Amino acid sequence: MELFSEIYNCYYQIMKSILENKPELNLDELRSHISENGYEESLLYLIPKLQSGEWTLFEQDGETYISKLTGDFYVPLTTLQKSYIKAILQDIRIQLFFSEEELCELQQLFSDIPALWTSHDFYYYDRYSNRDEYENKEYQHHFRTLIEAIHNHQYVDITYESRYNHRIHHHYLPCRLEYSIKNDKFRLLGTIKGEHKQQIEILNLDRMKDVQLLPAYADKIPDIDQSIQKSYYKEPVHLLIHTDRNALERTMLQFANYKKNTTKLDDNTYECFIYYNQKMETELLIEVLSFGPMIEVLGNEHFLHTLKQRLYRQKRLMKQHCASAHTIEKS
Repeated sequence: MELFSEIYNCYYQIMKSILENKPELNLDELRSHISENGYEESLLYLIPKLQSGEWTLFEQDGETYISKLTGDFYVPLTTLQKSYIKAILQDIRIQLFFSEEELCELQQLFSDIPALWTSHDFYYYDRYSNRDEYENKEYQHHFRTLIEAIHNHQYVDITYESRYNHRIHHHYLPCRLEYSIKNDKFRLLGTIKGEHKQQIEILNLDRMKDVQLLPAYADKIPDIDQSIQKSYYKEPVHLLIHTDRNALERTMLQFANYKKNTTKLDDNTYECFIYYNQKMETELLIEVLSFGPMIEVLGNEHFLHTLKQRLYRQKRLMKQHCASAHTIEKS
């Protein structure tokens, strides 16, 4: 397997856990461990690598896979790995998860290590420009307060400004923070304290005006995933993914935050069903379109209709732009 690029992702951690903690296991046990600790499509990627011998991580004795590593196996960080961590720590979004003291300690620890890349090495062509103000001290305070509340199952007092500039004030139980790649924004998923029906509320962090911890704790955290699944449309989006240009791995990374089922049809084609609700629809639509001919949309009818309408609108705007540019050129 790749020397470095896989080290910090889920697949690497799954295999590391198996090798260190499961000295012997059969194929069914291997599948079970991967399913429990990975994504639904993880089996499609990992099992063929192991069965074919491309990844020589196990010795095979009949139907038994035997780890080549011992339980006390330890690998120190390489200079390349330290350089990777240094680059990650320069991302202002990652810094939100650390206190000022922790950041200072980490910066001193990697002070003599060059970063593997900088933010200037990337250009995001499919992202909105009005991102969250991560550098804002008030925003950072709100973010870290919510992280603390989520870890401690603690209620918070939030004053929020809606998109229509209405002030909203409630006591919330923060349950999860989500990040939108397209919007470059964080949002909070939580419930309002005291409401009998535990409806999931979604609040954008950049609209929070004040966040304060309350001296109250929840005995039980709502099942966010179950609530979200109840809101899904009956019919998922039905996709065919063509494997050209590494499309399968790119789509699985892009759609990692969605509930989905993926199966292999042949060596070049995978079938994928993605479950979503109304609030996810626009972002999912943009993500699907970003893959161009690598993804073929077969259904559902509602999603197909919305996709076609968006393409027609883009085509019309392009014609208007071209006509306007032609008029200016003639004048």
